[in-house]
Amino acid sequence: MEVLITFHQMDLISKLEKRFGSWAIPHLSLYIIAIQAIGVVLLMSDRADFMDLLLHGSSVMDRGQWWRLLSFMMLPKTLNPIWLFFAFYIFYLIGNSLEQQWGAFRFNLFILSGYLLTVLMAFINPGVIITNTYFLGCVFLAFATLFPNMEFRIYFILPVKVKWLAWITVGFYILNLFSADIGARLGVIAAFINYGLFFGKDLFLGVKAGRRKKAFVAQQTKTAEEPMHVCSTCGKTELSHPELEFRYSSSDGACYCEEHINTHNH
Repeated sequence: MEVLITFHQMDLISKLEKRFGSWAIPHLSLYIIAIQAIGVVLLMSDRADFMDLLLHGSSVMDRGQWWRLLSFMMLPKTLNPIWLFFAFYIFYLIGNSLEQQWGAFRFNLFILSGYLLTVLMAFINPGVIITNTYFLGCVFLAFATLFPNMEFRIYFILPVKVKWLAWITVGFYILNLFSADIGARLGVIAAFINYGLFFGKDLFLGVKAGRRKKAFVAQQTKTAEEPMHVCSTCGKTELSHPELEFRYSSSDGACYCEEHINTHNH
């Protein structure tokens, strides 16, 4: 997760931003938090049940419950007031950092594409239940990619870099691809596709650059291990005999150690 993302100025997103940039909603993370706060109120006041807020494709298409297209975004990670406060605070920190790094339009587009991909999964398999867990988790992965060395304190004590938490998250997602229910699998697929749309090209270029750097370092190391001076007469080098001095003949340009510099024919 240590790849620094640098977008090309004339890529598709840049072109869209030039045309639709004025449509961007600033501080979008606050609106997402506000939507979840409404969900908390509905759940804690018993005005809605958890199952009423889930995204269920069949309920939308067969029963006309179109409000589920928004209500699944209301689902909070917890109803514990203390942990809920920190969850909202961390999401605001992450969202605000992404918006400052990308600009409002790119952050809006990232959220919108993640939302649409998640909804699409609900209609690909209408019988499954979809939550916002992996969609919002993708926001964290984007943050960790851009700010890999920022530290979070686990339980306010243990400092851990965000990149390690992100790798744990990725491992958890991959595990769910093979062991979780179909709804979770579709959610993970949507999250990975959304991440790939924004980071795939740059990660690929980063891997290629890393390979070139590794090859360059290996070549430099190999070159450093090779002698610069080899006596044309005895084959001694500055590596095998560091106590010797080596000189080059003005007549033939060959290298000789101090023992043979005066013995060859000038």
